[in-house]
Amino acid sequence: FLCRSALRPMMDLYCPVRSLWPEVKPLFYPQDVLQRTLQELRSSLELMDRFQHQILEDTDPFRSTLVHKPVSYQLDKEGQDFGLTLDTQGFSPEELSVKQVGRKLRVRGRTEKKQEDGKGSYSYRLQEFRQEFDLPEGVNHETVSCSLSPDGKLHIQAAKVPSVEQAERELPIKRSSEEETQQSTSSRS
Repeated sequence: FLCRSALRPMMDLYCPVRSLWPEVKPLFYPQDVLQRTLQELRSSLELMDRFQHQILEDTDPFRSTLVHKPVSYQLDKEGQDFGLTLDTQGFSPEELSVKQVGRKLRVRGRTEKKQEDGKGSYSYRLQEFRQEFDLPEGVNHETVSCSLSPDGKLHIQAAKVPSVEQAERELPIKRSSEEETQQSTSSRS
């Protein structure tokens, strides 16, 4: 019997072993086999998932980058006019808009670029900004103008309303209606 159990692994390979006694297996043997099989299946699925993710990442035809970057600006408070300069390098005039709503200026820019790398893949770049500014008191709202310089600077200007200095004048003082009522009753008496 001892020799038989020692040689059993080799005998299973060459010829079937016949026994009068049934093979003894642990009570939870089927459950152990099932758990091992499920664990192997899980690890295979995880490996396939990682492999699929890597393939999709390498062959993604529309890799995109989205840039949300505030635009730097400079406010000119000196001089007779209002001036605002924004660094909008990389934007064309068609990709920029400036709206005036009352005393507010709303500046918006949006540019999209799609590039092919020659291997069938594309990169997509979207750059967008939105900024709002208050026009100061004393600015003529009708004279706001915009221009884009070749170096990519957006210039917004507006003339200030000239302050009107009036000559000195004397203001008359009128009597209130209560005094007028007292005067009219005293004149009747």
